[in-house]
Amino acid sequence: MRQLWDHMHWKDIKLQDIRQAILDRSKFSPLVGDIGMRELMGLSLAGDRSPVGIYIFSTADEIYYVGKTHGRSLAERLICHLDSRTVNPDEHHTVAEGDTWESIARARGASVAKIKKYNKGKDLVVGEQIKTTSNWSMSSLVGTMVRKGDAPNRVEAVKQVMEMRTTWMRIPPPATAPRRHQEHVEVIERRLLWTQAARPRLNSERGNGHARFGVEGIAHTRHLELCVGDEKYLARSGNET
Repeated sequence: MRQLWDHMHWKDIKLQDIRQAILDRSKFSPLVGDIGMRELMGLSLAGDRSPVGIYIFSTADEIYYVGKTHGRSLAERLICHLDSRTVNPDEHHTVAEGDTWESIARARGASVAKIKKYNKGKDLVVGEQIKTTSNWSMSSLVGTMVRKGDAPNRVEAVKQVMEMRTTWMRIPPPATAPRRHQEHVEVIERRLLWTQAARPRLNSERGNGHARFGVEGIAHTRHLELCVGDEKYLARSGNET
């Protein structure tokens, strides 16, 4: 599994050094477009019951995206980011005199329950608009690339991502607190997202310019000397250890 960056090789890297370490490691990582299904599912095939962690998309000199997996595997997350479909806007209907939920649903060819669900308990008021469709909304890397101007459209964005390298930072359950595995994954992700750490180009910078952040009610501080995989916070009171 060329994309796998073993925990023991990165856990003690300081935040001030992690960006360059990721770029150096990614030279050995496969291109997204070159990863086969057997390689992508390598951890599951090896019997890993919890193949969760951090995935990184990068080029030779830029880190584009840092993401985490909790309930889904890398294979599932990767495919979601490559969805090139354009999202259509929701459709609306202006309520007229005599309209009922039944008549609106019948005209749309939908059930009353579905139309009401789209409108979340909203009352029918003449002259106001209600939704008659609620289209899917896919949170994807290619969508972000288009929105931020890194690609002219989703198809071109997919082509660009296929040429990026994928590095997978597996995060095993903490030995001292295995039931806090998902929390630990999120903490490590937030450390990497810091603008003075990995500084990925396409992740939101909201909240990532500050030294402090919170996860599961516990306050954390990011600083340059902090090691990426530091687990000392797990011994604090307030959460099950």
